[in-house]
Formats: sequence, structure tokens, C-alpha cells
Amino acid sequence: MYLPEYSITSKTLSNISIIEYGKAIIENTTILPSWESQLKKEAVVKIVHGSLQILGINIEQQKVKAAVDDINKTLNQEALNIIKGAFLATEISKNKEFEEVDLKYIHKTLTEGLVPKVKQGAYRTTKIPGKTKPEEILAQIVSLFDWYNSLDAKETHHVINAAIMKACLETIQPFEEMNEITSNLITYVSLKTSGYGFKDLISIENYYKNTKPEYRHEIESIDQDEPDLTRWIEYFTEGLASEVSTVSQNIRLLAKDTKIAKATGRTRVSKRQERIIEYLQDYGMLQNKDFPRIFPDLSEDTVLRDLKSLIDMDIVQKLGSTKSSRYELR
Repeated sequence: MYLPEYSITSKTLSNISIIEYGKAIIENTTILPSWESQLKKEAVVKIVHGSLQILGINIEQQKVKAAVDDINKTLNQEALNIIKGAFLATEISKNKEFEEVDLKYIHKTLTEGLVPKVKQGAYRTTKIPGKTKPEEILAQIVSLFDWYNSLDAKETHHVINAAIMKACLETIQPFEEMNEITSNLITYVSLKTSGYGFKDLISIENYYKNTKPEYRHEIESIDQDEPDLTRWIEYFTEGLASEVSTVSQNIRLLAKDTKIAKATGRTRVSKRQERIIEYLQDYGMLQNKDFPRIFPDLSEDTVLRDLKSLIDMDIVQKLGSTKSSRYELR
């Protein structure tokens, strides 16, 4: 069975302390459900947008957001697959454990319908210099998952386990394509299943992208014969600590927002009103012509009544008059 080699340094301990502190804030601070939904969506958008940039595909973040909302269905196959993969990672994590089959399932989702055709969920058969030989991939993956589900891993901090899983998959490179994106999504599954999902509010793709030389250096410096993961774990926990700290600070600011306090404390906001707030957060403004797209089963008068309530709460403002009027957050 695989046994990872690493040391816990003061830098890693400091990063984990920051992660634990931010985790406590994220999990115990109450904000308006629509704001939390918005932050979750932003995290998915960042995961997808960052993944596309890792692949060298540049698509405007706003277009990715519309696709996540199922409004824009014109994105390329890679983008649509990554969106499905991100949601699949969340679904898999609900089982509180994951196996080798889930790794293949995520890869199959990421590569569905790609041209030229990619072997979906199948381990590679070609050699990559410095990576695991094709005939050894299955054995190494099985050994990795045996360790991950062992007592040794259960007694290790879950963030370190996620870092190890990510490093091993990058070192093995089990598939012909989409290895980095697959390992990133598996990292989220590892964190989520072990209680470190941070309410689905984090994304670390931008950290990898913004520190690409360091990322590559740390991965490539892992010797397959005598792999010491100490520096990689430092790098991984530093990025996660930064992301968790940023998200927790944003949540604290939202919790102090007087309008949100008013909406969550003294005034009841309906699910439809939450959806209106969420839409305004995403797209800046709302017009009458947008009503059918957001609420296809509701009359215009019903939506207008919800908007009037939000205006009375001082959360939304109306600009203009008659059919050309628009609504924005205050």
C-alpha cells in the first residue's frame, strides 16, 4: 500500500491554523440565503473559468456565469463538461467517501463529446516522460485509494490528505487528457467528503493559475522513487488558506451589511425575492422583459409585487418608469 512521505513544517501548521479559523467563520456566520447562493455560484464560475484558462481556453467570465445559470448554452464542449464536472464533484461528496470509480466518472464527464475523441474514464496507454508507466497506472491508483481509505489517512489532517491526493494524481497522470482538471475536482471531493467543503464557497484554480511556475516546480520536483511531499503540502495549504481567508472575510462583511441584516432579521424574504436578489447580484439590473426567463410560470404582476416589497425593504431601487423601468440593488 502507498505510504506518503512528508514532514509537517511550521509553515504548514500556520496555514492549517488559518484554514481552521476561516472554516469556523464560514460555517457559523449567518448571511442571507441569496447571498450564500450567490457566493456558491461565484465559486463554481471561478472553478470553471479557471479550469478553462488552465486548458488555454479564454472565455469571458460573464458568459461562464450565464452558462452555469443555464441561460447560455452556446459555450464549447469543454466548458459545458467542466460545469457538469463541478456539480458532479458536489454530488459525489454527498456519499461522504469516494473510490477509484469516482475518479473515472469525473474524467468521463470532463471528456464527453470532445473532438478529437478522448478515451473517457480510461487510463492512458501512452508513455509520458517522468510519469507513471501505463502498465503501472492501475496498480498505483488502487494503492493510492487503499491508503486514502486506510486508518493512516483517517488519522491525518484532511487538508493534508487532499494535498497528497492532488500531488499523487498529478505525478501519476492517469489519463491521456484533462489530468489537471480531474485532479482539481477530486481535490474538492476529498475536502468535501471529509468535512472541509467550506459550504461550497471556495475555488483554488486561480491560485494555481497565478502561481503557475511555482505549481509546476513543486509538482515536477516530486521524485517518483523517493517522493517527499513536504514542499508541495506547504504550497497547497498556503493557497487554500488564502482562499478560505478571503471567503471568510467576505462573509463577515456581508453579515455586517445593514440591508442584509434587515432582510434576514426583521423582514421575511420569500424564495422568489431571494431569486430576484440573486439575479441582480449576477447581472446588475432587471427589466420587465427578463421576468419570463427568471419566473416562466409567474405573471408579471406577481413579480412586480415581489419587487415592490424589496423596494419597500430598501434592498432594491426602481429607475425609470413604465415598461422601460429597470431595477437594481441599492
